[in-house]
Amino acid sequence: MSRSNLVFAIKLILGIGLVYLLLSQKDVWQGATSLLSGLSLPGVVVVMLIPIPLVWASCLKWRLLLRYRDCIVGLPSLMRYYTIGYFFNNFLPSSVGGDLARSYLVGRRIGSQAESFAAVFLERLTGLLTLVALAVIGFAATPSLHDDLLVAGSIAIMAGGCLFLLAMIWLPDRLTEALKEKACKHRRTARLVERIEEMRTALASFWSAPGIVLQSFAYSMLYHLLTVANIFITARVLGIDLDLVSLWAVAPIILVIAALPTTPGGIGVWEWAFSVLLLPIGTELEHGLAVALLLRAQLLVTSLLGAVFYVFDGRGRLREV
Repeated sequence: MSRSNLVFAIKLILGIGLVYLLLSQKDVWQGATSLLSGLSLPGVVVVMLIPIPLVWASCLKWRLLLRYRDCIVGLPSLMRYYTIGYFFNNFLPSSVGGDLARSYLVGRRIGSQAESFAAVFLERLTGLLTLVALAVIGFAATPSLHDDLLVAGSIAIMAGGCLFLLAMIWLPDRLTEALKEKACKHRRTARLVERIEEMRTALASFWSAPGIVLQSFAYSMLYHLLTVANIFITARVLGIDLDLVSLWAVAPIILVIAALPTTPGGIGVWEWAFSVLLLPIGTELEHGLAVALLLRAQLLVTSLLGAVFYVFDGRGRLREV
């Protein structure tokens, strides 16, 4: 077995183990299935349609950043590529795999993988910073969460991670040159420094355009407000009442943890994140699990649509040959 296959197997076993541990909790599975069995058809339809405005909002920012880098791709095409990314998330490590897939597809279309990667990176970076800002605001506005070590600690780690990332990107040139010299001795660190240098170059021009920066963060805010609304509406469809302000604090933590490339498709991690991190705002484990499972079904339907788009995209390429 190759090393990559071994790592994949370990991650898969970890994900399955997390699911098993969650389901082994008393009455969790029964409670979750009871909530899911009470779903109405109109409620399910509403939940399955929510990804449309989510993808639209995210692609508005993606198009803005591509245009800023003199790359023109229409919004419908970007929404199609973004949906294809959902498909690749099923068997690649979390949302990172989908990002790489859509970056590659757009890069091939515009004839520049570097420009495409830069746009996706800027999209994700502004999104992450906005996500953490929302978490801090929601946490500050919810006194009942201030004594919860899990929530407070998670937000502190997220904020610290953002500061570290920005510090690495904005290192003075003399320090990056020293890192490059040391990195040449090790292939893996050399690739890491190369990626950081690409990010530094992309950000250097990005921050010099305040209008683009403000629009990017505005689109990010719109997208993340819609993601919080997605969780809130999904819970309501299941008959679960969530405090919207408190959800602002914990939803970003859930989304960041679920996006980490820990298990294939986030198996186990996704379910645990919702089940455990919704507890501080008044839910039970089975409530969080039911929300997680319905949202996973939502992602599955969206990814199946992405698979259809990917097949047609491939046929289009064959006709061009």
